[in-house]
Amino acid sequence: MFRHWMRHFACAPKGLLKYLVLEMLCEKPMSGSEIMDKIEEDTKGAWRPSPGSIYPLLTWLHEKGLVKPLPRDENGVKRYELTDEGRKLLRERGKIRERLVEKMTLFPSMIPLPPPFMKGIPPMGIEELHAPIRRLFTAFREFMVLSREKASKDHIAEVSRILEETAERIEAVNKRIKGGSNG
Repeated sequence: MFRHWMRHFACAPKGLLKYLVLEMLCEKPMSGSEIMDKIEEDTKGAWRPSPGSIYPLLTWLHEKGLVKPLPRDENGVKRYELTDEGRKLLRERGKIRERLVEKMTLFPSMIPLPPPFMKGIPPMGIEELHAPIRRLFTAFREFMVLSREKASKDHIAEVSRILEETAERIEAVNKRIKGGSNG
């Protein structure tokens, strides 16, 4: 039931779909339905953009000169590919994103606290969680910056294990809370 609700009522942040489509077309030419399928696959079924959002977006991207349609294939499928202008936009966007991530790593005070997901936690809990959450976000942002150029598969696997272990430990606390245990 929740998955059904999410697929029909969840929305992506403004502008996300545009850049997601451009990044996908940077990898290879795709049709609108292939784009929808890939996003659904990548989100493990949590989100599938509607044809009413994908096809007008592809038209808009074409009008802006960021993508161009290819001739239909033998099955009548119309695919789009990125133009040089589209590639340039992605490169510029990547540079901006890197600078923002670097600034947030250098200036952890820019991380909003309490973050929106902490609404509802009693004030004493926010105070206790404040520093470790800021530290976690700062460390992870720095890892993202470093991993673009220097991280090996072993580094990525190690961070993945750490995150899995942390999630398991928090889930264990959640279980105890649900069971009414304080310890």
